[in-house]
Amino acid sequence: AGAGEAAKGAPFAKRCAACHKFESGGPNGVGPNLFGVVGRAVASHEGYEYSDAMKTFGAGKTWDEATLDTYLANPKATVPGNKMAFPGVKAEADRANVIAYLKTLAP
Repeated sequence: AGAGEAAKGAPFAKRCAACHKFESGGPNGVGPNLFGVVGRAVASHEGYEYSDAMKTFGAGKTWDEATLDTYLANPKATVPGNKMAFPGVKAEADRANVIAYLKTLAP
C-alpha cells in the first residue's frame, strides 16, 4: 500500500471501534486494544485471548505495514479460523489511511 493519511484513517477506523479500543492502557474489547499495534508482535496483546489460528499465523511475525495491509484486506482468507468477523477493507487507499492512523497510536 502507498503512504496513507492518518487524518483520513481516523474517521474510517471508527467502524473498528465496535470491537477494538484505541486508548493507551485501555481495555480490550471483542478484539484486542489497538494502541501500539504497529510494530507489536502478532497475537501478543496482554490480556486478550487469541484464537489458535491467530497464534499460529502470528508465530515470529510483527504487525508491520505489509502484514496489516494483507490482513485488513481479507482477514478470513489471511488467517482462516480467526475471531474477527469483519469482512475486510477492500480499497487500498482506505487500508493505507487506517494503517497511517494506527501508526500514530504509539507511546
